[in-house]
Formats: sequence, structure tokens, C-alpha cells
Amino acid sequence: MKKGNTWYWNGEYEQGYRDDEYRELYVRWYQFGAFLPVFRSHGTDFRREPWYFGDIGECFYDALLKINRERYRLLPYIHSLAGSVWRENKTMMRLLAFDFPDDPNVHEIRDQYMFGPGLLVCPVTKPMYFKKGQEMSKTVGLRTVYLPDGCNWYNYWTHEKYNGGQKIQAAAPLDQIPLFVREGAVIPTIEPVECTEDMEGKEVIFEIYPGADGEFVLYEDAGDGYGYEKGEFSLVKFIWNDAPREAVWTMQGSDMWRKGGDWISCYLTCQMKAAPSGGSRSCKGGCHLNHEGCRSEIKEKEICAPRRRV
Repeated sequence: MKKGNTWYWNGEYEQGYRDDEYRELYVRWYQFGAFLPVFRSHGTDFRREPWYFGDIGECFYDALLKINRERYRLLPYIHSLAGSVWRENKTMMRLLAFDFPDDPNVHEIRDQYMFGPGLLVCPVTKPMYFKKGQEMSKTVGLRTVYLPDGCNWYNYWTHEKYNGGQKIQAAAPLDQIPLFVREGAVIPTIEPVECTEDMEGKEVIFEIYPGADGEFVLYEDAGDGYGYEKGEFSLVKFIWNDAPREAVWTMQGSDMWRKGGDWISCYLTCQMKAAPSGGSRSCKGGCHLNHEGCRSEIKEKEICAPRRRV
């Protein structure tokens, strides 16, 4: 980040985390990193721990903490994507053209990508709030996003639904990276904790984004070592049938490798009209998981319980 004599050392932020412009840049880098296969914060010139960027209640610290928790919340999804790379030679992140080859509008888009089958990530690449240490704007910045054709999309943060095949102006407050979920996506999540070891035995929640059929395979293993190469893992295949509002899941492999305990739940994530606080409505169907699988019918009239987001 500092200036130097070599070609790779020609930064503009001599004050590092004491410079608000650099703080905003770092937050945007950190948000981008949360949706990469490997999430680490490396560097040389300045400390990069979140507490160097402010205190609780300050915008930079709170933004870093929020996306850090979101990464942990999505670990069942992310770990499953990594498992699919090994098991099926899939990719965790892809150009939009891979998923939407029939939409010519995506072929030249280089600043958006798919993270797994369900998430469309749109990193912020320009400063919106600070420049040369001065606050630029107090209004929420906007980021142009193209939503690929062929399906509809949900705003990850507000659950507002959009038609595909159009450009929109997505809100990009400092604590949010524009993020969209494909219609029909099934996203396994877990309540975030301070350490992945503390997630063992916690309830795994499958979040369903209705409007199309969908499925997802939850992959779980010991979390370390090479036992997975010897078959030491479990798979939970979750299938969403949209028309009857029905969820079906089955299990393969030994349940001793299930890190999320023996209880899973599913939430139907729906568009909510007039929700200024960013809330959502959802319904819940839960079942004790066993080798015979489970079937749960979800009805529209059950969509009534507010779901708290971290």
C-alpha cells in the first residue's frame, strides 16, 4: 500500500488503516474475498485485523464483521462446493457465460461471476464514500448489475425479486456487496460462531428461493485430513419441487461424518412488499434426518414467521 522503488510496490496509502479511503478499499476487497474459494487477508505494510479499522459501532469495523459472519453462515454451501470440485470436477466460481451461454449480454461481463450454482457476486470496484481522506457522499452508492436472462433473481440482502435479462442499479452501502440468488436455488446455511469447531452439531438450514425447481447436495466430512479420499464423508441431496411446494431430501454415506447434527430445516425465502428494514418472510419445515430420507410439504399459508438475519 505504500510507495516504493519496485514495480509491485507503488501504493497510494501511506497511512494505511488510518486512511478512510484505504479503509473503504479494504472493506471492498474483504467483501470480494468472502466469495472466493480461499478467504484470507495477507499483506506486508499494515495490520489487517478488523479491530484496526475501528471499534464496534463504527462503519468500517461493522462492515468487516458483517461479511465475516456471512462467510461463516455460508460455510455449508462453500464446503459443499469444494467437495463437488473433488467429487465431480466442478468449479466453485465461473464466468457468467458458463452458466448462461444463450445470453449474449453476459459474454463480455468481467466484473460479475457465479459462486457455485446459486450466487451471483458483483464486487464493488470503485470508491463510493471516501476520497483522499474526505467523505464523498452520505447517500447510498449504486452499482450497475446485469441479471442474466433465463431465470429470475432475488436480492440476497432484501429478498426483493427481479426479472432476469435486465440491468438494474443495485444499492451498495459500505457494509454490503451486491449479491443475488438465482431463482430455484437451495442454499445450506448455519448460524455463525467464532470457530468452525463450534459448528459441530448445529442445525443446518436449507434456504429455498422459490420460483423454479432446484436441488443441492450438502457435502460433509471430518473437516481436516485425507479421510475423504477413503469415502469418509456424507452427502445429503436436497430437492425442491416448486409447483407442489415440496422439499425432499435423502442421505448417502455414514452419518458419523455429519457435522451439522441430525436435524435439518428448510426455509422458504420469499419477496416481501414494503419491507424498509430489509426483513423477510419465511416458512419452516424441519425433520429428523435418517437414511430413509424425508419429505416435507410447504404451503403458502405457512409463510408467516420472520427470520432473523445475522
